[in-house]
Amino acid sequence: MPGLKRRWYTFIPGDDPELATSYIYSPATPTCLTGSVLCSIYAVFTGTNPINFFTPNMESYIVAALTTGVPQPQNPPFQKFYVYMKNIPS
Repeated sequence: MPGLKRRWYTFIPGDDPELATSYIYSPATPTCLTGSVLCSIYAVFTGTNPINFFTPNMESYIVAALTTGVPQPQNPPFQKFYVYMKNIPS
């Protein structure tokens, strides 16, 4: 969605990562990057929650991040990351 402003949305732990309602707007840039749990996504800004559906790209980034534990996308190299992960302290 070129030309639309994007903002960070923080994942609400315990919710379904594929539902837009599982994320809430965050005015702060996340400090997380890698880990085993979703941290944040960089999505088109639509208010408190991101739009009610994710693009196929965003869906694939979320799945890849959950699988690998690293921010996504990884290709092409040095591209802006749209999905960040984090570790939960034990």
